[in-house]
Amino acid sequence: MSLALGALPALLLLIAPGTLVATASRLPWPIAIAVAPALTYGVVGLAIVPLGALGWPWNAWTALFALAIVTAIAIGLRALLSRYRDRDAEQRAVSTWPAVAVAAGIALGVALIGYAAIAGIPHWQSVPSTWDAVWHANEIRYILDTGQASPTHMGELRNVETHAPLYYPSAFHALAAVLSQLTGGAPTTVYTLSSVVASAWLFPVSAATLTWHLMRPKATQWRTAGCAAAAAAIAASFTAVPYIEFDTASMPNLTAYGMAGPTMVLIVSAVRHRDRIPVAVLALLGVFSVHTTGGVIVMVFVAAWWLCDGLWRPVRGRISDAVSLLLMAIPGALLLLPQFAGVLKQAEIIAGHEFVTHEGKKKAVFDAVVGHTRHLNDFPIQWALRAVSGVGAVILLVKRIWWPLAVWVLLAAAIVHSSAPFGTFVGTLLGKFSDLFYSDPRRLMAVMTLLLAPMAGIALFTVADAVVAGLRRLTRPSVVWTGVTAAAVGAVSVIFMWLYLPRHEFLFGQKYDSVIIDHKDLEAMAYLATLPGARDTLIGDANTDGTAWMYAIAGLHPLWTHYDYPVQQGPGYNRYIFWAYADDADTDPRVAEAVRALGIRYVMTSTPVVREFVMPDGLVSLDKSRSWAKIYDNGEARIYEWRGHPPPAS
Repeated sequence: MSLALGALPALLLLIAPGTLVATASRLPWPIAIAVAPALTYGVVGLAIVPLGALGWPWNAWTALFALAIVTAIAIGLRALLSRYRDRDAEQRAVSTWPAVAVAAGIALGVALIGYAAIAGIPHWQSVPSTWDAVWHANEIRYILDTGQASPTHMGELRNVETHAPLYYPSAFHALAAVLSQLTGGAPTTVYTLSSVVASAWLFPVSAATLTWHLMRPKATQWRTAGCAAAAAAIAASFTAVPYIEFDTASMPNLTAYGMAGPTMVLIVSAVRHRDRIPVAVLALLGVFSVHTTGGVIVMVFVAAWWLCDGLWRPVRGRISDAVSLLLMAIPGALLLLPQFAGVLKQAEIIAGHEFVTHEGKKKAVFDAVVGHTRHLNDFPIQWALRAVSGVGAVILLVKRIWWPLAVWVLLAAAIVHSSAPFGTFVGTLLGKFSDLFYSDPRRLMAVMTLLLAPMAGIALFTVADAVVAGLRRLTRPSVVWTGVTAAAVGAVSVIFMWLYLPRHEFLFGQKYDSVIIDHKDLEAMAYLATLPGARDTLIGDANTDGTAWMYAIAGLHPLWTHYDYPVQQGPGYNRYIFWAYADDADTDPRVAEAVRALGIRYVMTSTPVVREFVMPDGLVSLDKSRSWAKIYDNGEARIYEWRGHPPPAS
């Protein structure tokens, strides 16, 4: 099966449920399709927390039931909220042909990103070698096995020994688990398909939606459509998203970022169209349920719009508009209370991330302005795209569209502070803000790119239209010139994508290299699964060599379900003893106690260990221990059986 064919069910599952809810809420079809992914995840996020608390399983049937309930509520609310419709504003909705033009730009952007994915991942059903990918695939397997998809229960998977509580956003994985049930795809396969679809679909749609929101109050419908289509197409050329995020396996983060723009636009539109308030709350819930930072982006965008635009040009009056925003914020906050509580418990861990470059503030400013931050600095600067985006920023400045520029300044300052921290009260505030994004310049640059793509699209169409208008004045006016403008925009977008295609192919495919998990590891896992008691006991393994994949691949239960780089992390005294001293079992009685307490009978290790990863001290010399008998060795993967005292767990 080809990657393109496999991606179709994933795309339908991402869009169709949300479109159904949006249609039931009487959203126009262009808006319905744009916000459909956020609404799909909204249904998921609304269901998985109570289902998890009640102990009811999450699966395709309960997902369908949740969709039916939400759709029925949307239909009921449509009648109740009919008196709040703004029919005059509805008459100014996008017309058919401008919408078709925007759709053409989106299709081009999706096709360009999709081509990079197909070309870059020829072995897309292999196991990726990325740090976080194993956690995402294991989480999908866990949901399939247990039906537990609540983000507040992920400690049961991560903290193998103690099951200590852990909050981790799980809506992305819950929907992927449904895809696995519907298609029969393996967890690793649906993880890849869901990630590719999110990468290809969300960012052209986001660029087009944000551009429409920015330009429509200032331009005609056709000019706005041209800018939006250009933004959707040129969005495929920015390396920061989706390519860098895909390469780092930050899939929930990537997906939430891609949904933030359309969700912000829906929330802003609900200030005028107050009958959209419930569906806007659901979309906001969906973004937060995929990844908290995506919801933070929505709130930052909405706050910037309100301070720079909505406050000064109110729709119904400042107080009335503020009430509308509060009617979305308060229910959203109440629905997200379990998630907020989980995040607060991990606030110190999140704030503890540091990515200081030690290159000084001037270099940090340069990197923030030209987009040469962490991971992006592995490649040459995209000078042409930056220049086009700069022209777009000037156009926004001339048209007095302030909020994207204000957010850009905020993000640039946060990137500088994350790279080269500075004191003062302003530095403290920027530190608190950047902590929301793990103080990571990479993540902050990804947010900035959400605004750079609309700026680039606005500039591209404006310049192309001006050039064609000049040529038209020299010749006879004709409808042909409209086609020339469209062709010029499309050609420039394709040229940009072609220029950057090698790096984007590389970023899509470099981790699908079968370095961490290859056919020998798969053979070893298959053999291990046949051994007596292997499926009923915990498998000892390292947290650095990729053997954590045995759960997603073979359904075996490893001691580590994540890489947990660079050292042993998470609670568990016995797990630590095994990690540090397993090969000292002949002389250290704590090892036998830990093996017994954990229920370990077999151990699997694998080579190579790449990058800065190293094997845990306790697993380096198992061959020298009489307590461990090597029963399998294919040159890369080795399996040991416990022969010490007490006897192995049964």
